[in-house]
Amino acid sequence: MYAFEKPPAMISRFGRRLVALITILCISQVADAADSQSLLRSITSLGGAQVQGVADTNNTQSWRGIPFAEAPLGDLRWRAPRDPQAWSGVRDASQFGSICSQLGSFFGEPNPATFDLPIGSEDCLYLNVWRPRSSAENLPVLFWIHGGSNRLGAGSEVLYSGANFAQKANAVVVTVNYRVGSLGWFFNGALAEGDPKDDSGNFATLDLIKGLEWVRDNIRGFGGDPNKVTIAGQSAGCINAWGLLQSPLADALVDRMLCMSGLPNAYPKALGEVQSNDVIDSLLVENGYAADKLSAAQFRLGQSDIWIRNFLRALPAEAIVRHTPSPVVMGHFTDGHVIPWAGYADLTAGGYHKVPMILGTTKDEGSLFAGVLAGYLRPSLTELWDMANYQDPASLAVTDIIEPDLYPSYYPVHRTLSLAVDLTIDNICRYLRLLQGNIYRYNFDWDDAPQPWKEAFGAVHGMDLPFLFGNFPGSDQPDFMRYMISAQNQSQREVLSDTFIRYVSQFMRTGNPNKWFDGLPEWYDWSNFWIYQKRLILDNNVHTNSHDFWLSDVNNALNQLNAEERQRAEELISNFQVQLEDADVSYQ
Repeated sequence: MYAFEKPPAMISRFGRRLVALITILCISQVADAADSQSLLRSITSLGGAQVQGVADTNNTQSWRGIPFAEAPLGDLRWRAPRDPQAWSGVRDASQFGSICSQLGSFFGEPNPATFDLPIGSEDCLYLNVWRPRSSAENLPVLFWIHGGSNRLGAGSEVLYSGANFAQKANAVVVTVNYRVGSLGWFFNGALAEGDPKDDSGNFATLDLIKGLEWVRDNIRGFGGDPNKVTIAGQSAGCINAWGLLQSPLADALVDRMLCMSGLPNAYPKALGEVQSNDVIDSLLVENGYAADKLSAAQFRLGQSDIWIRNFLRALPAEAIVRHTPSPVVMGHFTDGHVIPWAGYADLTAGGYHKVPMILGTTKDEGSLFAGVLAGYLRPSLTELWDMANYQDPASLAVTDIIEPDLYPSYYPVHRTLSLAVDLTIDNICRYLRLLQGNIYRYNFDWDDAPQPWKEAFGAVHGMDLPFLFGNFPGSDQPDFMRYMISAQNQSQREVLSDTFIRYVSQFMRTGNPNKWFDGLPEWYDWSNFWIYQKRLILDNNVHTNSHDFWLSDVNNALNQLNAEERQRAEELISNFQVQLEDADVSYQ
């Protein structure tokens, strides 16, 4: 018997451990069940249809791929978005929906194998929601409108993941898809059937309005406040945000605006008709109805509207995407209903919804445009992608990126293009401050990427995006912006990103970005006539400045060129000004 006195104690210890393990597992299962239940949301506008979200990074929750409109397929192509159909049961919201039909691009989905090839689907009207993992309610909402020249892009891009912003700003983030290219903006009389929305040509603008209506009707169920919605966009996304401010259909859907590197461009219906007819003629040639575009135009004029309409709606989306016009940017038309007024002149005359706004630019807006559009870039875009992602910056020289023979005129050209955008935004601020308060202006000057990238691109167009979202490309994440990453600038990037988010977070709550943060300068309202240095400069040392020195800076650079280089530079600058004027924008 004495030999068996110890085993009961050993069994007892084992038993206690087993009980503890079972208890932990039970608690874990209960917690998982509670988390699962907390991630179940009802879509009020669809009679309570349910979506199941997921726990996301940085202590957040997300719901992805929520349909906010019916898929614009078949007869719904080139029509205003319709309400989606409700579903039975619980819809899995762990995966993004398809991106909208477009050509793969260096500036879109990060996959060089798809560059210039049709990707995506017309079944693409989905949005995504992030929020902090907490019980907080009535949080401000950031409604993000992606850029991409209105020909590409998606709300599901890794750069726009809302997890970091949602956690740091204690806010709800919504990213949205909208139709792009000729599927998003296509004004043509042959499609007109009498409904002012369907006939407007501004289908992408209507997609965004539909997304905002979804936020109005449903965001409370995700902890958001439908009365504190900040529309935000960069580049073409900013242009589209301006369009929303000038649409009566978006009235009462927008409370603030954050507009990054975009102008209030608008296009006349006549230009839309010309563009759409050119697309139709190309498609007629491709499908064997004519030998060339001249005979295609003659053939088209001989057909009825019904024939043209049926022809266009029967085509695969890939064919239409391949023939989307390629201006710098597409955008909305002044159709008289969705956008009854638009552009610089109507904006400064007061034809817009007056909401608090932040307007931003980067110091070197023009560097990438000069490189890509004006022929200064030495490698192809695919080669540039490989350089940014896979080559050690120490092995590169600036003349590996910029054409050596053109390099002397590159700096004054790209700085002057940057100045054109910069002064346009300043002029808008000067006019709008007569109509409203709460106008805030920033310049993003951070350019501490490793050389030679710093010299080649500086604070390039779009450089502020990773700082807003707090999303910097990782070593395992191919992305053009990876060139900016180094161990030496990591702490600077993170501090500046947190500062930017703090300002924007406060702006979303009150319409004023200032909360007397310790150590941060006051960001002055542009309508304050007595303050000269009103721009907030986002750099390693955040400060305010007027930036008047830019004018002399550019003139000095131009004066250093020889006659041939100066002529080329001035021609490029003049061509850029013409493009602005064609889009109903002037910076004179």
